[in-house]
Parts: sequence; structure tokens; C-alpha cells
Amino acid sequence: MESPSRAASRLPEGNQGARTQTAGEAGSLDIWREALRLHALWLDKVAEGRPCCIEDLELPGLRAAQARLAGARLTRVNAPAADLHGASLDNAAVEQCDLSLGNLSGAGLNGASLIEARLSDACLASAALCGAVAEDCTLEQAKAPASRWMEATLARVDFSRALLPGAAFHQASLLECLFAEADLAGALFYRAQLRFCRFLSCRGESVRFNSARLHHCAFSACRLENARFSSADVAGTRFEQCLLAGADFSGASLRGAQFAGSRLEGARFREASCAGADFRSADLRGARELSLHQLLQARTDPTTILPWGAPGPAMRGTR
Repeated sequence: MESPSRAASRLPEGNQGARTQTAGEAGSLDIWREALRLHALWLDKVAEGRPCCIEDLELPGLRAAQARLAGARLTRVNAPAADLHGASLDNAAVEQCDLSLGNLSGAGLNGASLIEARLSDACLASAALCGAVAEDCTLEQAKAPASRWMEATLARVDFSRALLPGAAFHQASLLECLFAEADLAGALFYRAQLRFCRFLSCRGESVRFNSARLHHCAFSACRLENARFSSADVAGTRFEQCLLAGADFSGASLRGAQFAGSRLEGARFREASCAGADFRSADLRGARELSLHQLLQARTDPTTILPWGAPGPAMRGTR
């Protein structure tokens, strides 16, 4: 992929970004302020305006609340603890930037491209990232309750210890993302597609994966009470040592799913496809709408606790 600096160098004269200054020519803040001023004019379609295209700038503790940066290009801009709350970064390109500890609450990043961005400990409460693309980004310990990621494409994003209660990932695509010790209580993954994602020791009460596709994902030691997987496809996904009491798997495809050591007391399985599901070592006491026919299609053994409280395996004529 062509670098932003080369792409900018080919722009016709008069359409160059504000990157033309360097830190050696002026202070970093002066470069930033001038870039912001020219970018605002560009957004307003004033002839004097220029799109913001900044590279290799150090801006610790930047204060730029409500900044207008839609369509800007920021490359290797280090602005830890920046105040960008309410900023507009829709369709912006943010590459290899450090915004750790920053305040981006209420910021708009719809359609933005975040490549190798560092957002550890950043605040993204109620931020909008609909249609955004994020690759190889770090959001460890990010505070992002009620953030919106609808139709976003996320690859290898680290959400370890992130606070994401009520976050919305409707129809998002997630590849090899890590949720370790994350708070996902009430998060929404309607019709999302997740592949090879890992959920480790997460809090996910009432999380909703309705009609989602979770292929070869792993949930380990997660609290998923009252989680919703209705009509979801969880082929090849592992639920190990998880609390799934009251979970809803109605109409779900459980082909190849594993539930070793998980507790599913009171979980619902109405019309779930259990062919190839592995319930060995699972606790199914009180599971609802889970028929003997469904159990016979699944794998059970003496370590399985069947819905009626007896140890498995499920066999014809039992119960």
C-alpha cells in the first residue's frame, strides 16, 4: 500500500495537506493549529483550505475538544492523554498513532480507518465507530460503554480489560479479536460475524449474539448468564468453564460446539440443532426445551449432568 506521504506528494499544487511544515520549522502545536485551521476551511469548501495530512508529530496532552477532523489523515501522531471529546473524525485515517489515555467520549469515527492505533486506557464512551475499519489496534482497558461499532470491520483488535457494557456491534465483522477480562454486560452483537475471536474471563451477562455467526471462537471462564444466542451459528466454538445459566440457544446451530465444564442450568434449546454438539462435562440441569432426541444427536458421557438431574450419557429409554 502506498504511504500517505507519497500519496500526498502527488497531489496537485494547491491541494497539498498541511503536512508541508515540519517540527524543525515550527513548534508541534503551531503545526497542529494551522493544519486544523486549513482543514476547517477545506471542509467549508473555502478555496484557501487544505486537507489535514500530518505525519510524525508529538502532541502530548493535546486539547482539541470538538475538533473538526473529518477526512483527515494522521500518521504516527503521538498524542497521549489528548482531549478529543466530541471531535469529528468521520472517514479519517489514523495510522500508527498513540492516543492512549485520551478522551474521545462522544467522538465521531464513523467510516474511519484505524491501523495500528494505540487507544489503551482511552475513553470512548458513546463514541460512534459505525462502518469503521480497525486493524492491529490496542484498546486495552479502554472505557467504551455504549460505544457504537455497527457494521465495523475489526481485525486483531485487543479489547483486554476493556469496559464495553451496552456497546453495539450490530452486523460487525470481527477477526481474531481478543476480549480478555472485558466487561461485555448487555453488549449487542446482532447478526455480527466473529471468527477465531477469544473471550477469556469476560463478564457478559445478558450479552446478545442473536443471529450472529461465531465460527471457531473460544469462550473460557466467562460469565454469560442470560446471554442470547437465539438463531446464532456457533459452529466449532468452545464454551469452557462458562456460566451460561438462563442462556437462550433457541434455533441455534450448535454443530461442533463444545461446552466442557460449563453450567447451563435453565438454558433454552427450543429447535436448536444439536448434531455434533459436545456436552461432555456440561451441567444441563433444568435446561428447557432440550429433548432426548436432541441429546442423542449430541455427545454426552457419564460426566454430563442431564436436564432431569441424572448423570449421562443420554440413551434411549432414559427419563
